[in-house]
Amino acid sequence: MRNSLLIIISTAAFVLASPLLAQEKHEVTVTSIVVPVRVMDGDNFVENLTVEDFDVLENLVPQKIQALYLVKKADIQRQQGSQEFNPAVSRSFFLLFQLTEYNPKLTDLIDYLFRQVLLPADTMVIQTPMKSYSLSPQALARKPKEELAEEMNSLLKKDIKTGNTEYNSLLNDLKRIVRNISGTSMRGDIESDSATSTSGLEFMLTRYKDAVARMEEHRLIDERKIFRFAQALKRVEGQKNVFFIYQREFRPEIQTVVLNSLLDSYQDQPNVMSDLQDMFQFYSRDLSVDAELLKKAFADASINFNFIFMNKEPENISGLAMREQSEDVFRAFSQVVTATGGIVDTSQNPVSGFKHAIESSEKYYLLYYSPENYQPDGQFKNILVRVKNPNYSVLHRLGYFAN
Repeated sequence: MRNSLLIIISTAAFVLASPLLAQEKHEVTVTSIVVPVRVMDGDNFVENLTVEDFDVLENLVPQKIQALYLVKKADIQRQQGSQEFNPAVSRSFFLLFQLTEYNPKLTDLIDYLFRQVLLPADTMVIQTPMKSYSLSPQALARKPKEELAEEMNSLLKKDIKTGNTEYNSLLNDLKRIVRNISGTSMRGDIESDSATSTSGLEFMLTRYKDAVARMEEHRLIDERKIFRFAQALKRVEGQKNVFFIYQREFRPEIQTVVLNSLLDSYQDQPNVMSDLQDMFQFYSRDLSVDAELLKKAFADASINFNFIFMNKEPENISGLAMREQSEDVFRAFSQVVTATGGIVDTSQNPVSGFKHAIESSEKYYLLYYSPENYQPDGQFKNILVRVKNPNYSVLHRLGYFAN
């Protein structure tokens, strides 16, 4: 796009190579640990706490808090403690869209981000199913926010529709195959192969298996890329707010009553029986993600990870059973949220979840402590932060690697 201030930076999922990440600094041995902490009384942030209200434990060993900072957006509101630090409170936003279909409500999400959230010094990366776009503070200053929002909305809509063309084509193909196997149709859309003959059924089962495998390739979440994404963000200073916007997914399957009928009809044909039992048994994606490893990687990078799970109801289509295919993704990334102090939202409206996550991230405490006898042994150190009032909930990162 000519004169665009939204710079395309990458096409690989979860891999960001923006100018933001290019500003890396040489790592030094960590002697002071900083823990962003959010203390909530219901939905309200508790902002009148002092050092005396907190307890910090590392591997269950109590630690002395050296300093406390109260931060609102990118400003330090208050500080307390025996030692003074220089906290990095700059803000970086990363929005990762993993969607199979465009939702018009995303326009409101982008408008809210540009008009209500972004500050002049903020940086932002938005990743669509096609590309990644980076917005620098300089770009934000040179162009009206309304124009940038309109530009980003146009790119997001185009990329979601273009990036999922093959996936949605495969999904429609699966619906046709299952309808034919079931002996039903929509609007008279029947394949030429007869699902009632042995050769026709075997052909349809083969097509179904191939379409499912190809669809999985389009939805595969690569653990290595996610891990590298977390490692890259570890080198980014300040607040790192990640929003993973994911859409609930369903896969067309044959209805149980039809499956049972087919199994009865082909009992004397072991090859068909085997295919039926193999293809239409209860299916759950075997997601190749080590949730424990990701939890520690994102916590170590001190990322505020938020999971916006866009819920939707399954289609009601004659002859099809639409089975949930998002449980594994939801389970894995919900654990990452817990390990980083973010939030999970499961509403049908992505704007409400995004606003909730933004509001939750805008106020927080920074607690500093130095572990006694610190050794860079590469082991993961668990952090536990408690407050005196048992009615408050405390959100913070799980721990860090002592590297």
